[in-house]
Amino acid sequence: MLKFGIIGAGVIAHKFAEDINKVAGAKLVAIASRDIKRAVAFKEHYTLDYAFGNYEEMARSNKIDAVYIATPHNFHKNQSIMFMEHHKHVLCEKPIAVNLFELDEMIASAKVNKVLLMEALWTRFLPSSIYMKNLVESNQFGLLKEVVLEFGYALIENYSEEKRLLNPSLAGGSLLDLGVYPISFLMYLNQSKIKSLKAAARLHKTGVDIETRIEILFENGLKAFLKCSMDTNLNAPGKFGFEKGKVLMEDFSRCKKLIVNGESLEIPYIEGGFNYQIASFIKTINNNLLENDIMSYEESRKVMKIMDDVRKMINLKYPFEV
Repeated sequence: MLKFGIIGAGVIAHKFAEDINKVAGAKLVAIASRDIKRAVAFKEHYTLDYAFGNYEEMARSNKIDAVYIATPHNFHKNQSIMFMEHHKHVLCEKPIAVNLFELDEMIASAKVNKVLLMEALWTRFLPSSIYMKNLVESNQFGLLKEVVLEFGYALIENYSEEKRLLNPSLAGGSLLDLGVYPISFLMYLNQSKIKSLKAAARLHKTGVDIETRIEILFENGLKAFLKCSMDTNLNAPGKFGFEKGKVLMEDFSRCKKLIVNGESLEIPYIEGGFNYQIASFIKTINNNLLENDIMSYEESRKVMKIMDDVRKMINLKYPFEV
């Protein structure tokens, strides 16, 4: 039984706490928050064994084997490394880091400390995503020629500039928070190298991107058009054009229904979906492996490299970056 702790007691932590109960071989036993009252409330709500008001205290303890990091992404690197140096496996919420330099530091720590580090991007592990991966690799409809993906929510109306999404000091913006979904899904389906990349953005007065559009041409001829926004609801289905067919994924990031060459295909998943990535994380550890096959280091690196390149193009650099 793998004993988990969570750091951060926000919305995403609650989703993880609810879904881990559906996974065999895992037990959530601890929560850590900088606000001990919040940690205690979380502990009591989920009937956990331990509540910590200090992240390092939980990292040092022998109460957990693994940690789920559910804090803002500008904290991911230091917190992940702290837990790995105390020989805890780390499942880190997306994006796993702010830039490729940070990610490579994290990977180096995982290798030195012989623990599993995995990015928690639940979309990749859903049954509909696995179906699409297998469909592309089967060549049933020929080569994948065009992908159109958009992901956006109206999140910043009456939103304080000090809070995470609009604050450059907290690595705000739509790209890292939302754009990571279409980018990661695209790279999951396609292994070809990038031939060219273009990006444009609409920026907030704080300097972070409100909306970003990305065009990528791959060496195998695939063209991808991606869009993310944090002031507009974007809910068009994901579009996948093959040489001999077309697939639509309704709400691609949490898809339960596909239209395959005009025919409806239902591929449900167990609510709320985090259980698939948790199960894969545990399976990797139980198989004595230190890298997950679906969310490998190289997969995370490819996605992070694209986001680094896009940020250069749209002139978005965070004040804490060297």
